[in-house]
Amino acid sequence: MRVIAFLNNKGGVGKTTCSRTMAEYLSKVKKRPTLAIDFDPQCNFSHQYLKMEIDPAAPEGLMPPIHPDYDPQDPDHYDWDGRSSISEIFYGQGVVPYPTYIEKLDLAPGHAEKLLAAESVRKSEVVEKVHKQLANFLASPDVKAAYDTVVIDTAPSKGPLTVSVIKAATHIIIPSVMEEQPVQGIYGMLQLWMQESLSREKNRPLTLVGILPNMFKQTRLHKDILTSLQENTAIGKYMMPVKLSQRIVFAEIDSEDANPHSIFDFQENHVAKQEAMEVCEFISERIFTNE
Repeated sequence: MRVIAFLNNKGGVGKTTCSRTMAEYLSKVKKRPTLAIDFDPQCNFSHQYLKMEIDPAAPEGLMPPIHPDYDPQDPDHYDWDGRSSISEIFYGQGVVPYPTYIEKLDLAPGHAEKLLAAESVRKSEVVEKVHKQLANFLASPDVKAAYDTVVIDTAPSKGPLTVSVIKAATHIIIPSVMEEQPVQGIYGMLQLWMQESLSREKNRPLTLVGILPNMFKQTRLHKDILTSLQENTAIGKYMMPVKLSQRIVFAEIDSEDANPHSIFDFQENHVAKQEAMEVCEFISERIFTNE
């Protein structure tokens, strides 16, 4: 099972758009049973597929809606409140993924308050209570039997939740806007990748698929920074030869009443769809080369 994570400790680089695009490509285009996981307390990834609700215990945060399979009359659901999120892995409870409008795509949504609480555990407990939990969940026989691929959206952080994702992932992608602050985040992610690679078992490598120029604009600033990264002796070899441009269509398909609701439902000659296909095909080829 491939576990693909989009990482950058700087915000505003479009990780959620990249995660959504890749998850929909794998499930909708390639027909692979895919689990999308929202590990960002902002829950933007979850909001693409579910009507997230305000958490009464933390009005500034979101929580998942009642699961469509929940039956309060079912004795097996006696100890369940009907909501499930990926954060349950930190509290010793099972995760019940939600179906989405895409046939082969399920979602393990975020729960803002619970994810933030997990990240605030004491330093002496973080390895056992946070760092290992996602890897343990994805290693379970039920998850492996149900899904061929997993796509994880992450918070703009290098904290315990991000470390947990890195320890669970088989492949990582670093999206970045071609501007000074986001580019600084590339170095932080490369450092975490190298640290994890050194500590891992040799038979379970963590592959860096590459650095993806995202939200790219045809401006001198973006072009100059992209060129400087491509020519950088330390980073150039990781730069992807593809990119996602900044396009209004990615914001438009986020709306609840959007039609179509996926970039892959547009006509074949749609420029944004063509670009998304090119990026996803490049990533897919790098990840599934041995199949």
